[in-house]
Amino acid sequence: MDNAAGTMNSDYVEDLQLIRSIREDDSFWDCIFDAKLDFLNNGTDPRLHSCVRPEIAESWIRSYNSGLKADDANLGEHITEEDLERSLSDHAEIVQTARSLIRNIESLNLQNDYIFELLDASGIALVQVGNLEQHQFVGPNYRCDEANVGTNAHSLCMRHKKPFVVVGPEHYCFGLQGLIACAAPVIDQFDTGVAAITLTQSIPEGPLSSSDEKILVHAMSLASSIAIALSDQLRLNQYDAKLAETEQKYSEASLEAQRFESISRTVINTVKDGILICNTEGFITLATPEAAHLFKVPPEDLLGTDARSLVGDGRSFREIVEQGGSTTAIIGDELHDTKISQISGSENDLEGYIISLKETKRATLGASRGKVGDAAEIQFKDILGESEQITKAKTLASRFARSSENILLVGESGTGKELFAQAIHNQACPNGPFMSINCAAIPPRLIESELFGYESGSFTGAEKGGKPGKIELAEGGTLFLDEIGDMPLELQATLLRVLENKRVIRVGGKSYKQIDFRLIAATNQNLPLLVSEHRFREDLLYRISVLTVNLPPLRERGNDALYFARFFLNECQVRTGNGKVALSDDAEHFVRTYSWPGNVRQLKHAIYSAYYTCENGIITIDDFPLYIAQNGSYHAPADKALNPPPTPDAASSPESSSSVKVHDSHPSAPSVPASAGQSTTLPTLSLGELERIAIDEAIKQAGGNIAAAAGILNISKATLYRKLKDS
Repeated sequence: MDNAAGTMNSDYVEDLQLIRSIREDDSFWDCIFDAKLDFLNNGTDPRLHSCVRPEIAESWIRSYNSGLKADDANLGEHITEEDLERSLSDHAEIVQTARSLIRNIESLNLQNDYIFELLDASGIALVQVGNLEQHQFVGPNYRCDEANVGTNAHSLCMRHKKPFVVVGPEHYCFGLQGLIACAAPVIDQFDTGVAAITLTQSIPEGPLSSSDEKILVHAMSLASSIAIALSDQLRLNQYDAKLAETEQKYSEASLEAQRFESISRTVINTVKDGILICNTEGFITLATPEAAHLFKVPPEDLLGTDARSLVGDGRSFREIVEQGGSTTAIIGDELHDTKISQISGSENDLEGYIISLKETKRATLGASRGKVGDAAEIQFKDILGESEQITKAKTLASRFARSSENILLVGESGTGKELFAQAIHNQACPNGPFMSINCAAIPPRLIESELFGYESGSFTGAEKGGKPGKIELAEGGTLFLDEIGDMPLELQATLLRVLENKRVIRVGGKSYKQIDFRLIAATNQNLPLLVSEHRFREDLLYRISVLTVNLPPLRERGNDALYFARFFLNECQVRTGNGKVALSDDAEHFVRTYSWPGNVRQLKHAIYSAYYTCENGIITIDDFPLYIAQNGSYHAPADKALNPPPTPDAASSPESSSSVKVHDSHPSAPSVPASAGQSTTLPTLSLGELERIAIDEAIKQAGGNIAAAAGILNISKATLYRKLKDS
């Protein structure tokens, strides 16, 4: 503020010298006037005349170039009452202060026709004192800027942000040549001119006397002093407001940080939102399981990561906290609401930040559209795995999704065929229905009505009014036929006709209906082999396999097994809120080398079982289900002393080492000798989980033949269909 005052006072030195020159040399007036006439009549650059100040000369040029005529008698721009009220409202604070400072001026003797004004930056009069009849354009409804009145003290002081005096012929317009005006800018804390104080006086008839000079000097000092006072008051008010706002935000951030400081690590692990704790540089020092689950990585993989690469909108964490603490985190392709709070020490020193991530729940497509259909929630980014094999499969499927051809997904049970089907659907037609049917889980006599629908009274038990089939309901979307290799041969011909002409007729119906849908089929069987055995139509195979995606089994996906194991461990921790559980070195090696015939589904069951079985937070090989640990194709690393479990006699166990076979309807405990202290029961998996694994293995051994698989399991074919549907 003192610096601003000093600058304004020093800027008057040149103007005072100008006033003295006018008083001491009468020809000085004529020199300026002649220079202006030379410019207006002959186009001579006024900057070449030494008697014309550079700022005045440049203002003349701007006024001329704007089209303003120097001899125009109607000066100033008339404004509306609305414009005036708007400016008064925008400058209410400074107007109130200015009125209190200039109140005493109204009592002064204004016989010399002084006009004292507060003008906004555009030249609108906000406060006026003096003889307002002297000039028509000084009324409250006029804008007096350079574009409307030419060169004037107000416009020059706003442009150059310093006090200015403009004397007689220095004004561009002849109508102002009888005036001397001084103006001083009001500067805010951002060094922006927001208004100006102006003092205008008529020039005496003859040369300036010493008393005239003193009056003019006092007028200049008065305008400058009031402008400085207004600037100081404006800055003080702005500083006070900013300080109050900053203190409020700091107080809120401190309270938030203290609240989070009191929460222990155990409690943090139980909250539903993901929590990241960072140091002052923004690097993650703690990640809760829920946060890691959102990013689909183990918590330890987030440690040391720069959180600013995951969270934020370009602002620093400090700026985010000071501005309310709200920002976003980009997780995959989705934005998540995020709250950042400051962690303060005992001396209120910054010690780090707490980041709270709120997971965005995505409604199922069927529910969001209010249409009949199955849930299709998966997108390609949701399919986990880092191996080259799964990456290639995702890339190929994503490319196929952009076409309209039928797609066949081939892969073992548990490789994620339905996930791929949902991802293809959500990329190709996310707004359409996703209809799915498992051909192996429905009795053959019911598949036809499920697929094609039926009319009322077409068979006993048919609903009144009939019922549309899955194909009809897939209009504008996707029909997913899982385990298509188990479709009855007699229905394959009907399906082929539907795929060829996209027309369907209900069971018992009399007319066809045109349907637009996209077919995705999936199988874990060798369809060409089924064709050679006359159990699958060759022409249907060609129709459904225009585009084929082979999904690799887990054993061929490099380190993805270990990746999934850590992911499922983190998932268990999120669900239970218990402490961290890790794999021992032997367990990690086991996960990498075991064949996992049930693929990801089997691995998930095994990890969940081991998580609840282990002690002291470390999973060993003994914590895995017994049927996996003893029958798995595991080979201990050379530097580990691991006693291999005893195996059944080869003659009594013709199945492969990774198979599970149920010999009768009441299977006994495995005939594997138990080592000392080891139970021969299977407490780590539920009966339903073991049953599903046994069914998968039986179907695999039977080459996909349901009847043969039922024989292996010693149950009826209908019972096997029911169990497949329920699982």
